Amino acid sequence: MDSFTAHDTTNGTTSGTKTRYGKPLPPSWIPLCQKPLGTPTRRLRIVTIGGAVAGMGFAYKLQHEHKLTTGGCEGREDPLVEHTIYEANADIGGTWLVNKYPGVACDVPAHLYAFPFEPNPTWSSYYASGAEVLAYFKRTVAKYNLDRDVKLNHRVERAEFNEAEGKWHLRVRRVDTDEMVDDTCDVLVSATGFLSHWRWPSIPGLDEFQGHLAHSADWQSQGEFDYTGKRIGIIGNGSSAIQILPRLAPGAAHLVNFVRRPTWITAGLGSAAIDGAANYTYTEAEKREFADDPGRLKQYRKRLQQATNTGFNLYVKGSEAQEEAFRTTAQAMRDRLGGDEELARKLIPDWEVGCRRATPGPGYLEALTRENVSLVTDSIESVTASGICTHDGRVFDLDAIVCATGFDVSHRPPWPLIGRKGFSLAEHWKEEPYSYLSLMASGFPNFFMFGGPNSPVGHGSLMSQLQWSAEWICKWVKKIAYEDIKLIDPKPEVLEEFNSYADEIMQTLVWSGGCRSWYKNHRVDGRVTAVWAGSAITYHEMIKELRPEDFDIVYRSRNRFKFMGNGRAAMESTPGADLAFYIYK
Repeated sequence: MDSFTAHDTTNGTTSGTKTRYGKPLPPSWIPLCQKPLGTPTRRLRIVTIGGAVAGMGFAYKLQHEHKLTTGGCEGREDPLVEHTIYEANADIGGTWLVNKYPGVACDVPAHLYAFPFEPNPTWSSYYASGAEVLAYFKRTVAKYNLDRDVKLNHRVERAEFNEAEGKWHLRVRRVDTDEMVDDTCDVLVSATGFLSHWRWPSIPGLDEFQGHLAHSADWQSQGEFDYTGKRIGIIGNGSSAIQILPRLAPGAAHLVNFVRRPTWITAGLGSAAIDGAANYTYTEAEKREFADDPGRLKQYRKRLQQATNTGFNLYVKGSEAQEEAFRTTAQAMRDRLGGDEELARKLIPDWEVGCRRATPGPGYLEALTRENVSLVTDSIESVTASGICTHDGRVFDLDAIVCATGFDVSHRPPWPLIGRKGFSLAEHWKEEPYSYLSLMASGFPNFFMFGGPNSPVGHGSLMSQLQWSAEWICKWVKKIAYEDIKLIDPKPEVLEEFNSYADEIMQTLVWSGGCRSWYKNHRVDGRVTAVWAGSAITYHEMIKELRPEDFDIVYRSRNRFKFMGNGRAAMESTPGADLAFYIYK
């Protein structure tokens, strides 16, 4: 017990030096916390940027699984977390809200592109349209009230960490009124996605074109346009172009697809489940069976996911699975091209299947064989007022140009994000983005990311992986709140070691192969920055538990054990609690 000299105590107060056992108290001494162990030390404010699948999935974790934003949980009258979600658009939905191009669809099986907590028995087809995905998303959000904390038309334009306070200071613009709003939070979460900042191609003269100019990610900004009977140029052969071309080709006077490189058009994820059909349509009887028998639906979904996860060897360089995929996919492409060897020579790659994101693309190859469709592989030299000129001297007169040229995948935020010591994340990642398990960046405390550098976008189910990430973040949120933590920051040496080892794994995988890919920030020989170094299962195993030893942890109190409380556990104050729980046999 604490002891005091006689002359230092008057009416229960102390006026001199406090001692214990005749010695001065250590610098770490603090007054006893009167709350029991297992009681949160404070309430946290969390701001999430983005109201799409990642942000809404995180909201579900906070609200329904951990009940951190709901009063009455674990004996608390008030919520442990105050949560705000800033969404720049006028509605939720993210990519499925803004992408309106003809043929927009999810190119992974619909039954895998569903929240794990809300399977959808009524998907109309194996690959769902963008409109159907958006409808499912909004229906799920409404069912679970996930948008209750969303502020629409609010764009975060600056975030700066105050180390003395352990808080993020935000500048937020109301898009509809142009009003600026200041905000603060203890935890900042980026859920904007890695394909949210689209870009025009850097082609001389593009802004001089007098016809209709559209971007796949901003389809309607130039107004409505009837492509029927028009001369159309489509630049690119990524996922968007592959979906757009079959929709525009039948009605076009002529369509030219300008591509810089070949690409693999594959059978798609889990395609064995649909017996080779291009895009299987579920019958009404099948949908009723899925709705009436959740066990049957679960079995079907597990079958699809099992096929995906057991197929990871496809992505291993030199594996039998990779060699077999190379042979069979090349032959399937030749067959779908009707035996046209010139098209096959231009379109079938000589690098590994999966090096560049493989796309199923129902109808794309077949559309290229139409008489009114041409494939041009010579590079574009310039755009004129009336069309496109290529380096071989050809001129293509066009009524419309569609740029399906992708996104800025550098991972650098388009607005200032300032961490410790005034470091800017955009500047920090100017050369290469380096993350901790795709979820955090060193020097930016209490800042979490969904879809950060080297996230698991190349294998497995994105929706499941986002929920794994959300669970990891929730574990940190609870630890911060319960243990009186001011900030957590992954150590720089940990990031160096993690990325060094991950890069070594990557050398064994096709993603580091000889293609130019957005996985490598559109380079051939660059470091793979977009994809997780391994299977989806390894990602799950790596983040299923926290590794506090990897972090610089700063506490609000000078004694990190303040959370021990008053020597009692919270459960001891619960009437009827089982206090002999450790007797198990």
